[in-house]
Amino acid sequence: MSTDTTERALRVLGRLQARPGWTATELAHDLGVTTRTVRRDIDRLRQLGYAVEADRGAGGGYWLARGRAVPPLLFTEDEAVAVGVGLQRTAALATGADAESAVRALVKLDAALPAPLRDRLRELRSVVSHTGTASAGVPPDVLTRIAGAIRARTRLRFGYPPTRSADALVNRRVEPYRLVAADRGWYLSAFDLDRDDWRLFRLDRMSEVTASTLGYRPRPDQPDPVERLGNQPADTYPCTAVVRIEAPLERLAALFGPYRGRLSAIDEHTTELRTGTDHAEYVPGWLADLPVPYTVIGDERVRSAFEAAGRRMLAAVNPLP
Repeated sequence: MSTDTTERALRVLGRLQARPGWTATELAHDLGVTTRTVRRDIDRLRQLGYAVEADRGAGGGYWLARGRAVPPLLFTEDEAVAVGVGLQRTAALATGADAESAVRALVKLDAALPAPLRDRLRELRSVVSHTGTASAGVPPDVLTRIAGAIRARTRLRFGYPPTRSADALVNRRVEPYRLVAADRGWYLSAFDLDRDDWRLFRLDRMSEVTASTLGYRPRPDQPDPVERLGNQPADTYPCTAVVRIEAPLERLAALFGPYRGRLSAIDEHTTELRTGTDHAEYVPGWLADLPVPYTVIGDERVRSAFEAAGRRMLAAVNPLP
């Protein structure tokens, strides 16, 4: 059975799980197919073990039977990629039991997927680095297309705004090397052929990503993309967090990991953190677990974010009457 047919059958399953009953006409209209196609998709779901009951009347209604054993989970391709990336991220960034559980789940997912999709996920895992806390969403097909180009050592073409606020796009030609899932989103580390230098590109700002047929030889001077992200200048972001931390630089370097480049020593007992951010409201949560005293110096948007977070926390333990 083709991938398109299976994908459509799973979409039918999603509709049946979302509400108790659908007529064949409703499903056909919602999916953009004929009622005959809907009946074939229902038969496919039954073959897969789902108990789909039907009203043979004029309406041709369908619903999932209650109280029946649930067959193994099935994922669309996009869902499988999203689950695989999430498990890989947990395995890479978590510790202890959470990391071990993620690894075991990855092994089970890998074994359950059809070979073509399993190969796509393995390809993606082999070219992704993880850092930070959470990543903005990127369409799975874009991730796997870029991962495929990295593995095959083929060039990429895409449109990209020359500045943060620009609306117009500039065509970029690059040699892709590494994907990074970071706290600001997904990045591509690549060699920009037109600028003859290494660049980091935000995937959510890229458009019309196309893999070329032209290959390239790996360059020996590839920089560490995670380290580059940690050392990006604060003035490239709309907000700048400046924090005075009551601890020596040597102690904090290990705590901040790839972001240690944002630290500088004020004296032997005090360190300054200066970092840029797109979202000032994320900074309080990022520093919440810091085990030493600190003072937020600026900027005003960051200070306001800490004040708002503090009020929410106080309200949680001292609720109003």
